[in-house]
Amino acid sequence: MKQVKITLASLLFVSLVACGVAEPKEETKTAEKAPKQTETKTVMAVVEDMAIEVAAVGETMMEVAFEPATLTLVEGAEVTMTFKNQSSAAGMLHNFVLIPVGIGQEIATAGIAAGPDANFTPADDRIIVSTKMTNMGEELTVTFTAPAAGDYEYICTYPGHYPVMLGKLTVTQ
Repeated sequence: MKQVKITLASLLFVSLVACGVAEPKEETKTAEKAPKQTETKTVMAVVEDMAIEVAAVGETMMEVAFEPATLTLVEGAEVTMTFKNQSSAAGMLHNFVLIPVGIGQEIATAGIAAGPDANFTPADDRIIVSTKMTNMGEELTVTFTAPAAGDYEYICTYPGHYPVMLGKLTVTQ
């Protein structure tokens, strides 16, 4: 009987030791599966030149609009924009004025005060790029650097066209 107790005690001890030894191996396996810390690397983005086309369309004050109504550019890109006045109705003059979101009414109102000699575009440092007023069927090209990442608006400052002629520009990094 004493021999059986010693044998059972030995088996129990060996089992406990074996379980205790196996458990750290399992922890080691779990630790190996844990995600490794990654290094943060700085990547320089290659910004290429971008060519875009924007058209002013519509034959009546209710129809005037920009096409496309939304644009996406890459921050810092050199952008060559062709602006086309596709309206054919007499007196449908248009321009393109790129500004930060939220100041459209202020810029449009100041544009009216600036008058036709200034292409209805005020002298305002917040204007990123603007074109001269275009006649029906006229096309022109401007080049500018895309601003910092964020949202912007492009508007026409011809009297009465804002806020009907309003587009959204998103600049990505």
